[in-house]
Amino acid sequence: MPDAFSSLLPPPHEYRASIAVSSDGVKIAVRCWGNRRGPPIVFIHGFAQSGLAFIRQVRDARLADKYHLITYDLRGHGASDKPVDRAAYQTGRLWADDLRAVSIAVEVKRPVLVAWSFGGRVVWDYLEEHGETSVAGAQLVGSSWYKRAGWESAVSAASLPLMLDSDLPTNIAGTAAFLASCFAIPPSPDEFAHMLAYNMVQPPEVRRLITGRPQQSDKFISSLTLPLAFVVGEKDLHCFPQASRASAGRIRGATTLEMPNVGHAPFFEDAPTFNAQLDAFAERVFLRGSTSDIRSERA
Repeated sequence: MPDAFSSLLPPPHEYRASIAVSSDGVKIAVRCWGNRRGPPIVFIHGFAQSGLAFIRQVRDARLADKYHLITYDLRGHGASDKPVDRAAYQTGRLWADDLRAVSIAVEVKRPVLVAWSFGGRVVWDYLEEHGETSVAGAQLVGSSWYKRAGWESAVSAASLPLMLDSDLPTNIAGTAAFLASCFAIPPSPDEFAHMLAYNMVQPPEVRRLITGRPQQSDKFISSLTLPLAFVVGEKDLHCFPQASRASAGRIRGATTLEMPNVGHAPFFEDAPTFNAQLDAFAERVFLRGSTSDIRSERA
């Protein structure tokens, strides 16, 4: 392999790969990193992406030493199955079942969830199906649920039709434009090539089947009380900071962190800052859960 791309190869035994089987038989690709005896953090990527998007979290020495870090490819993405059936993508229960299957396959309970962009919808699906006690807490990154006129992303609207096009040159152009718009601080050419490769693994027909999924109930989301944090980049072109703040403001106890000088992928653009705040959040919510367990036992 040319040296220019040798860095893309994972070191031997860096992660443990496995397959989780969801309720409808769809196979979900899972990778486990870090300390497998530590408290679990599950990362949920965005539209057209892969669990590999979180490479700067799973390779962070502090996080990997303390936590069991789990990434997986959503159905229709990456190395997971990609059924060509609209029913496989339009029901929230199936997305929730995927995450449940992942948790069972890697034997974790009550993880912290870190969900990027479209991945935030999977968090709401999961909480609606399995309840707040199924997770310790969640971070929604570049994600919002409260909508208001004027908060629509012009960048998303311009790139999405091209990403859905079956014409390969058009699809590549749209996917590359979408991916580039996720960053205020661009990745290196090699990193961008890596990202574009796993984005292009998703066929356009699958992208078309995923789009238009009904929104979850605002009433349900606003009723949540578990620890939730919204993390958004100051220069996010897909999820505006005011949308994240408004979303957090309608959930009791939810917080917002706006990271300066970064765009839609703050976990990649400023990984040291993102990882430090994730570590602090995880420590806090796992301690909260341990205290609750002790109180329950005493009761």
